[in-house]
Amino acid sequence: MNLTDYFDISDALPVSTGLAKNASIYGKIQNLGISKGIQIEANSLVIFGVKESRNSSNPGAAQSADAIRKYLYSLSGVSVKQPLVDLGNLKVTQNPSDTYMAVRDVVGHIHSKGATCIVLGGTQEITWPLYMAIAESTKRINLSIIDYTIDMGSNDGDFSSTCYIDKILNESTETLFSLNLLGYQGYLVDSKHIDLLTAQNHELMRLGYVRGAMADVEPILRDSHIVSLDMGCIKHSDSPGSIYPSPNGFYSEEVCQLARYSGVSTNARVFGIFELNTLADRGEQSASLGAQIAWHFIDGFNARAKHPQASEGQPNVKRFYVKSPIPNIQMVFLQNTLNNTWWFEFPATPNTGDIPMVVACSYSDYQKASKGDVPERWMRAWRRMT
Repeated sequence: MNLTDYFDISDALPVSTGLAKNASIYGKIQNLGISKGIQIEANSLVIFGVKESRNSSNPGAAQSADAIRKYLYSLSGVSVKQPLVDLGNLKVTQNPSDTYMAVRDVVGHIHSKGATCIVLGGTQEITWPLYMAIAESTKRINLSIIDYTIDMGSNDGDFSSTCYIDKILNESTETLFSLNLLGYQGYLVDSKHIDLLTAQNHELMRLGYVRGAMADVEPILRDSHIVSLDMGCIKHSDSPGSIYPSPNGFYSEEVCQLARYSGVSTNARVFGIFELNTLADRGEQSASLGAQIAWHFIDGFNARAKHPQASEGQPNVKRFYVKSPIPNIQMVFLQNTLNNTWWFEFPATPNTGDIPMVVACSYSDYQKASKGDVPERWMRAWRRMT
């Protein structure tokens, strides 16, 4: 792939109130824009913007990539250890479908190099081509969407920034392992969509639960290959740049914590920040917050530690066997003593290609199993496997 065919160089520069170049993210970026000699290395982090908003009611999102960039460039680069590349902005296409194809091609190329990317949108239906790109080479994808609502329609074939999850749900269980919807507000959601997703054993967590149980949310993000964030999930007082401003939502500190959880995940291949409405962004507060969200992902990315693999002998991994109330089933827990993370180990099934699987969990899941209960997270994963 010749990346020069896909991108325009961004003209964003750090804000004057930020850190000096030698101390900032701006000074750590190896490539600003596209050159013929650009190299994307394994374990590098690649940033690019997508100026797409035509399938939405949020035209201000088209300019959000550079709005975020100028604040991101001015933040501290002290934690950056892995190669950091900024490709610029995807060229504007004749229609949204061409944009989606270009996103799929670019992310697929980056993924094939063993790199991870941050996508600065644009509107959130771009999650679909991100998914298609990762699905080309990855089975049993875990997709997490952080949003204030559930972007589903009425199966009428419509596709937009508020109606794209339907296409993802049509994927086979061999490709889509789990869809996690985090932070939705119940009064903004059709109960039929909740019932449908629950029946399919996907993970749904309301705003109040997520805010009060970050330790239980962390394993979901630790297992995610793709994380898609709608900036509208943040309360209006913290982030005015929203097309549908709401008095309720995440606090800025909370959404930054979720971004860092995502960055630490060794599974994560794409982190997308979408739906920032630059036309309503008073004092560019949301753009500054979007930059800090991206910074927390970058910080987590540079602090990654290898997670345990099924049936792999690692000196830093302890195994715990717990008797299960389910006949002929023994629960196996793994603890990574380097970072004190916990995991389920599941036996091979036909739906996993006869390969044992490791799924992230929390210490509270282990405690619950030790008392003779079956953790809900374990049961949902087991149902998807069988």
